[in-house]
Amino acid sequence: MQLNTILKKSVTEAGAVVRGVGPGQFHAPSPCADWDVRALTNHLLQVASALHLAGRRQPVPGDLWGRDLMSEGWADRFDEEGRAAAAAWAQPGAWDGTVGMGGAEMPARVIATMLVSDLAIHGWDLARATGQDYHCDDDVAEATWRFLAETGEQGRRMGIYGTPVTVADHAAPFERALALSGRDPHWVRPCA
Repeated sequence: MQLNTILKKSVTEAGAVVRGVGPGQFHAPSPCADWDVRALTNHLLQVASALHLAGRRQPVPGDLWGRDLMSEGWADRFDEEGRAAAAAWAQPGAWDGTVGMGGAEMPARVIATMLVSDLAIHGWDLARATGQDYHCDDDVAEATWRFLAETGEQGRRMGIYGTPVTVADHAAPFERALALSGRDPHWVRPCA
């Protein structure tokens, strides 16, 4: 499957979860231990914005990750950024060359795959935290698992991922990806 199709599916899947978040859930805990629902939703907005910028070959500024994007209409903005990102990455040559990310040049393909994986993992986090279903397309799951298998050790050294969780040998690719990121694929939100 083409990478731009995987990107579009990842944006769509995460967008469905973002639209299902209610303001009354903002302070609920999530599987991403450092972030509650509001912080996690904000991060997904940051990722959609980064995907859009990178797809247009505009540098992704390092300070994007510290911005609060949770103003009124945040769910609509996620959809707008996501659609614009998918359109940008669907252009001929979009996956070639490099793009600036936080002051460093990285291959466009690596940036897009990293951000797609981020949407998948944090889309799942947000769904679990808010009691929603999360459907991870098989191709998105495979791409996410491959990315985490290749970058997991580096991510752990950078403090991005936790200690891997053990899963069954026959676990599906997305469960293996979650486990590599330090998440328990069977995490359930605490009772209120």
